[in-house]
Amino acid sequence: MTGDIFMTGGAGFLGRAILARYAKEWPDCRFTVYSRDEAKHARTRALFPQHRYIMGDVRDAERLELAMAGHRIVIHAAAMKYVPQAEMNVSEAVTINVNGSRNICSAAIRHGVEQVIGVSTDKACNPNNVYGTTKFLMERLFQEASTMNEGTRFNLVRYGNVIASTGSVIPLFRRQAREGRVTLTNPDMTRFWITVDEAVDLILLALQEKQGGTVLIPRLASLSIREVALAAAAIELGERGANGVTYDVVGQRFGEKVHEELLSPIEMVYSELTHTILKHKLPQGEVNQWVVMRMWPVTQGIRKDHIEFPYTSDKADKQMTVGEFKHLIQASPE
Repeated sequence: MTGDIFMTGGAGFLGRAILARYAKEWPDCRFTVYSRDEAKHARTRALFPQHRYIMGDVRDAERLELAMAGHRIVIHAAAMKYVPQAEMNVSEAVTINVNGSRNICSAAIRHGVEQVIGVSTDKACNPNNVYGTTKFLMERLFQEASTMNEGTRFNLVRYGNVIASTGSVIPLFRRQAREGRVTLTNPDMTRFWITVDEAVDLILLALQEKQGGTVLIPRLASLSIREVALAAAAIELGERGANGVTYDVVGQRFGEKVHEELLSPIEMVYSELTHTILKHKLPQGEVNQWVVMRMWPVTQGIRKDHIEFPYTSDKADKQMTVGEFKHLIQASPE
């Protein structure tokens, strides 16, 4: 795990977690952190001053290409990631998440980068909102790029909500609980949840992939939004106090699914599950491209009929308790 790594969006919540992991396990590795948020840049530089920091936007193809030169690995974490904002700013979401990802592909191929990892989301699976659609297109751009050259491997990770990440619903619920009134769009919605350390583990696993076009998908636990709100309120007010909070249902927003998906029925139709991997076959014009989608972790000898598909958050392998989720929130970094 040595060599220079170029990381877009590297000053964000996930980026800081990646930098912290490398500082602990591979302290000699150096990153170039490429992002456009000055405040996050300053905070991250103060925590990890040993790395190189460049202010830049993935939409600026020329600057991106200059900054990426000389790197062996690229981790693409930059994105416009909030569903409501993307719905109201469609052009912005497309230029960042789609055009920016295309710029990443072009620059990486021109510079002979060995491997590129794209960070995707469960909302890219069978998408029904702008954000999910743009991330779906990012996945396909990476998979297409993996077929267009032999020198650079493009792989992806697709997972659910990162617990306590910047801008997530959990900090909002905690603040609202202190004020005595928590607003829920649909309390029966369920979501896949992953800790930031698990997300970093998955990215490190993706870096070991030798076949381009791979999408790594973790098997995650899930929890309803009602229970997420209860866990957040319990941290602020205790168990009794959480039950005394007013929980107002304000109605489901446009673009929100009741249950998220990590693997769709359409993907399963063109897939083959062996002992440890799921191979998903994507048509590319007149040529069929094999794309590997690994279910991680997968029990040795598992069969397709041992996993319920579509792989949705209401049918996850494990449903967490409020107490378990509360513990995960408290253990999450700020």
